[in-house]
Amino acid sequence: MEELFQDVRYYIDLRIKKIKLKMVEHLSIICSKAITLAAFLLMLLLAVLTLTGALVVAVASWIDSLVWAFVIVGGFYLVAAVVFYLLRDKLFTGGMVRTFSKMFFEDNSNMEDDDEENF
Repeated sequence: MEELFQDVRYYIDLRIKKIKLKMVEHLSIICSKAITLAAFLLMLLLAVLTLTGALVVAVASWIDSLVWAFVIVGGFYLVAAVVFYLLRDKLFTGGMVRTFSKMFFEDNSNMEDDDEENF
């Protein structure tokens, strides 16, 4: 009976270690994707700022007013921000749910197969 309890305890310890390793793997994937996304967004922000300056200069040369060129470009960004805000659920929620559900629930069948092979 004592040997059975030791085997059960050993099995539970192995399952806990496996869960911990999976969590570390998933957290490292999430962190690396977050760092990559942050770097990409920073580069995108720099590009948008540069292109905004060029757009303001182009509009100012067309309408001969630097102030109104800033107002027009700023208004465009304001309209784009409102549209982006209204579509935020469709743009982000579905993709994030699919990504996290694949990450956390895709390997469950593999875990059960591994357990059957070990015992």
